[in-house]
Amino acid sequence: MAEAFRLDDQIHHRRDAHCPSCTEGYPRPCTCGGLIHAVPEPEEIDVVSITRCDRCGRSEDDLAEGQVA
Repeated sequence: MAEAFRLDDQIHHRRDAHCPSCTEGYPRPCTCGGLIHAVPEPEEIDVVSITRCDRCGRSEDDLAEGQVA
């Protein structure tokens, strides 16, 4: 079983490409080789608000800004 971690108020599963807690379209591959997990905005299910890689811990915003792990 995959190791669990918290993202916002949900439990996600490291290295699980079909993480049941992720919003649709996630997890996505990260440049570090991990998976980026996501939770939706509470009021807008189709809008992703929080993302984090299960390996390096960076968010999609960090990656877009070119931040290094």
